[in-house]
Amino acid sequence: MRRSWQFRVPCLIQILTLTGVLLFSSCVREAPAPESTSTANSQAAGRQPDASLQPCAVMYAFAPEGELLRKAASIKHDTVWAGRAIAVGTIIQPVVIASSGIGMTNAAATTQHIIDTYHPKAIVFTGICGGVNPKHHIGDIVIPARWLTHDYGYWGKSGFRTDSVGVGHPASGGFQGMLDIPVDTALARQLGEAGDAVAFRFHTVMGRIPEIARGGLGISGNAFLDSKPKREQLYHDLQAEIVDMESAAVVQTAHAAGIPVAVVRSCSDLAGGSGSETASKQLDEFFKVAAHNSALVVQQFLETREQPGR
Repeated sequence: MRRSWQFRVPCLIQILTLTGVLLFSSCVREAPAPESTSTANSQAAGRQPDASLQPCAVMYAFAPEGELLRKAASIKHDTVWAGRAIAVGTIIQPVVIASSGIGMTNAAATTQHIIDTYHPKAIVFTGICGGVNPKHHIGDIVIPARWLTHDYGYWGKSGFRTDSVGVGHPASGGFQGMLDIPVDTALARQLGEAGDAVAFRFHTVMGRIPEIARGGLGISGNAFLDSKPKREQLYHDLQAEIVDMESAAVVQTAHAAGIPVAVVRSCSDLAGGSGSETASKQLDEFFKVAAHNSALVVQQFLETREQPGR
C-alpha cells in the first residue's frame, strides 16, 4: 500500500504541473494585445502611418507661451515627462502641445522624445525672443528661414568664430556640417499666412500693432542675451533677426529626423535693451503680450491648415 501511494503522488504532481502549464499558455495566447496608436501599428507592419492621424507637435519653453493653445485644445490626455507638461488632443487637427524646458539641451531632448513617442507629421516652436535686427520692435512676429547656434564654434587668438554643427542623419548614418539649418519652407509660409489672417487680433504694444517679418536668420544659444554690444556684434557678424535659447536645437533635431519644422517667435525685448531699459525689464513688461501673439498665430495655423486625406 505504501509503495502504491508513493508511486501515485509523483504522477499526480506531474499531471497537475502539466495542466497548469497548458492553462497558462492558453491564457497568454488569448490575452488581448495592448492598445496602440494607428501610427505605431503602421510602423510595426512596415507601412507608412496615416498622415491624417499623425499629430502636429507644438512646443514652447515657458508655461505662459503654451497657455492659449492649451485653452484652445480639446485635451484627451495630459501627462508629464521629465518635468515637461505634454498634452495630447485636438485643435481641429490632432495635436501634441509640449513644454520643452529652457535651453538648448532641454529643447533637443524634448524634441527627440516627442518624435520617438508621438511620431509628429510636423513640429512648430512658438514663444518669445529677443530682437537682434534693429528694425524689429517689441511685439513683432518673426518667422526665420534658417537657424544657427551662435555660441557653437572656436575660440582662438583672434577671438570667437562661429562654426558648422555636425547634423546627424540616421538614414545615411553620417554627419553633415551645417552652419545654419533651414526650416521647412511650406510650413513657414503657412505660419506667415496664418499670421496675416489673425494680425487684427494681436495685442498692441505701446499703441502699436505688431508686424510680421518672414525669412532671415534666427540664432540660439544657452545664455540670456542682455548686452547691447553683444547684440550689435551678432547683427554685424551674422545679420541675425532674433535670438532665443531653444529654436536652433529643435530645428536641428527635427531636421536630422526628416520632420518638417518651423519657428514663430514674438519679440518680448530687444536683446540688450533700449534706452535706459534692460532686456530683463522689457521681458518682464511685455512677456505675456508677446507670448500671446505668437501662440495666436499657431492657433490660427492649426485651425485652418488643410489636413491630409480631406
